[in-house]
Amino acid sequence: MTAPAQQRTEILKESHWTAQRHGRITELCQEAVASKGSGIRSLSHYSNGILDFVVCRTERGPLSSMVAEAGDELQDESLPGSRLLLCTQDLGGILRPLGTGDLMRTVVANAGGGLWGGRVKPGEFLAGLTEEAASVEAMDTAMNTLVTRLRTEVHLLPDELPGGSPAAAPGHSTEQVCPRVDFGTAAQPGSVDEERLRHLLQGHLNTTDLQYAAYYRDWTLVCVGDVFDASELGPRFLNVSVRSRRSAYRDLSQRLSGHLSRLTDALHLVAPPEPGGPPVDRLVLDVQEGAVYVTWTSPSEFVVGVTLDQPQVGNADTRLNQLARALGEITTRQPSR
Repeated sequence: MTAPAQQRTEILKESHWTAQRHGRITELCQEAVASKGSGIRSLSHYSNGILDFVVCRTERGPLSSMVAEAGDELQDESLPGSRLLLCTQDLGGILRPLGTGDLMRTVVANAGGGLWGGRVKPGEFLAGLTEEAASVEAMDTAMNTLVTRLRTEVHLLPDELPGGSPAAAPGHSTEQVCPRVDFGTAAQPGSVDEERLRHLLQGHLNTTDLQYAAYYRDWTLVCVGDVFDASELGPRFLNVSVRSRRSAYRDLSQRLSGHLSRLTDALHLVAPPEPGGPPVDRLVLDVQEGAVYVTWTSPSEFVVGVTLDQPQVGNADTRLNQLARALGEITTRQPSR
C-alpha cells in the first residue's frame, strides 16, 4: 500500500517546550499538518492559555498584512489562534446556561479561508488555520481527528465526537411532528414569502439532526421554527424547559452580535473579507451535547441552527446549509430593510 502523501513541516517552539511534556503531542500535531489532504497551513498548541508550539507547512506564503508582528514567525502564525482562544472563552460563557455542556470546537470561515479552535481537555487548546476556503472542511475533519487522537491515545480519555459521528445516519422524524413556526417583527405578515418560509422550515427541521432554525435580517427575527415539543426529545429538557431554551436561543442570537467583531478580527488575519460580502460566512459552536450554527446568506441576513444530539452535529450542519441556500433564493427577491 502506498503511504499517504506528506508535506514538509517545521516546528516553532517556545522556550518552555520539553520533549517529556510536549513531545508526543507535537508528533501527532505534526502528522496532522503534514498530511497533504488536511488543508492545514499551521497549527498552534496552548496550555492554560500559554502558547507551547506551532507546527507549520514549510512552503507557505506570508499571512495577511493585518498581522502586526512582522518578522516573528511564531507570533505571526499563532496570533489568529490566540485571538480565537480569547473569543471561545467568552462564547463558552454565554453557551453555558443552555445546559448542553462545554464549548469544545469552534469553526469560523469566509470565502478566503477559516479558523478552527477547540479544547482537547480543560486547559489544553488547539488552533488551526487555512487561507483556502476549499480547505476549511478538510481542516475541520483533520483537527477533529487530531483532538480525538490526543484524548484517546495520549490522555486516555473518551472520544467526545467533535464534529459529530461519521456513522450517524441523517435525520427523519420517528414520529409525525409538525415543527412549530413563529414569525418575528422583520416578517411581512400575510405575504406569499411568509408561507414559503414556513414551508422551508417545516421541510428541513426534524427530531434527529436539525431541531431548531431561525432566520434574521439586520439582527431582527424574521421567522423561527423548532421540533422541541416532540415527545422523543423530552429527555433533552430535563434541566432546561422547552420555553426557557427557546428564549435562550433567541437571546444567544442577539448576544452573538457583540462577539462577532472579535471573531472577524481573528479570521481576517488569515482571510480578509471579499468586497461586498459578509465578514463571516459560517460559524460553528460545537458543545458536548450538540451544536449551534450561524450561516450568513448575505451581509445583512443569517440563519441560526441547533442540534441537541452530538453524533448528528455533521448532519445538522449539512442540513442547515441546505436551508440557508433555499432561504437565500427566496429572500434575494426582497430588498433588505
